[in-house]
Amino acid sequence: MTTVPAKPGEVIVLWGTGFGPTNPAVPAGQEPTVAAPPTQAPVSVTLGGTGVPLLGAVLSSYAATYQIAIQIPASMPDGDYPIVAAVNGVQSPSSILLTVQHAQ
Repeated sequence: MTTVPAKPGEVIVLWGTGFGPTNPAVPAGQEPTVAAPPTQAPVSVTLGGTGVPLLGAVLSSYAATYQIAIQIPASMPDGDYPIVAAVNGVQSPSSILLTVQHAQ
């Protein structure tokens, strides 16, 4: 499998589940009737323990799947960083790594 590192300043989209209710509400198991309803509770994302700009957290058109758009900080040095998303005091595992690398 080929992967591509994220670049500092780049906007990337994370996919996940379990980010809770949306506004307007979408009943569990149903497709949204509104394009990309946002989460009710704020979502935060950290990269290597540092908060990153969150551009949006919405329910996608795929069942129970959310899109979380973030921007990699322009000052982020090259490396592999734990990426953690959190909502309502619950966070994703810190074992997922995101590689950041300046242009080659």
